[in-house]
Amino acid sequence: MTIREISKIVIRKFGTLLILAAGISYAAEGMRPADFDFAEDKKRMDKLIEWPEIKGDISVVLNCFSQIESNGKMESTGCFLQNNYDEPFVGAIARAAKKARMNPAVIGGKERRVFLQFRVAFIAEGEQREIHFYLNPGYEENVKAYGYDHVAGQRAIGKVEPWNEVCPKRAQYSVWVRAYLGEDGQADSPSVQHVDGIMPTATCQDAIKQTILSSQYTPALADGEPVPSTFVEFFGN
Repeated sequence: MTIREISKIVIRKFGTLLILAAGISYAAEGMRPADFDFAEDKKRMDKLIEWPEIKGDISVVLNCFSQIESNGKMESTGCFLQNNYDEPFVGAIARAAKKARMNPAVIGGKERRVFLQFRVAFIAEGEQREIHFYLNPGYEENVKAYGYDHVAGQRAIGKVEPWNEVCPKRAQYSVWVRAYLGEDGQADSPSVQHVDGIMPTATCQDAIKQTILSSQYTPALADGEPVPSTFVEFFGN
């Protein structure tokens, strides 16, 4: 099913409409993922992002990431470019993120800094303009199991993490890590897939896996309830 088809199912269409991810009803004691539903309107992502000055029918979906601080500020926000056509949309997201605030994640009863993966869909059809936010990176296995708008697990970022100590700081490398994330927020069985740049040493790969295993998480949510999922995260420089 295409993003255009999905949008026709889950939203009402009129004028310029901006929709956030599905509401989060998970209420486990001391646990909550970060979300876009910030109470102050002028700092909400959906109020700040502007449609690029591009004409014609458009359907663009961007995979993005950000560090959400314990105060809700978005730091180190970026998106993966598929082609040069995406650049104006990436720019619109980056500019909005500098001013936006989110509801921070809560783990163990405390607001925590987390690594957030999200998608932004820009859809234009005729005179209609829509922007949709999804709190997951669109990993196919999870989408098949829980739907397009499930909430992915979010990893709390530690002050000192094992991979920062031993992995390259200057040489360019990129890897994806895949792990099982239980509905209790416990990670297991991480694996590392090399994507680009140099091949990280075994020591670096082991440190990345240890980072995954030793981190705390909010579990994935489907219909507001915690579910087991596949957790994926990009590591590199």
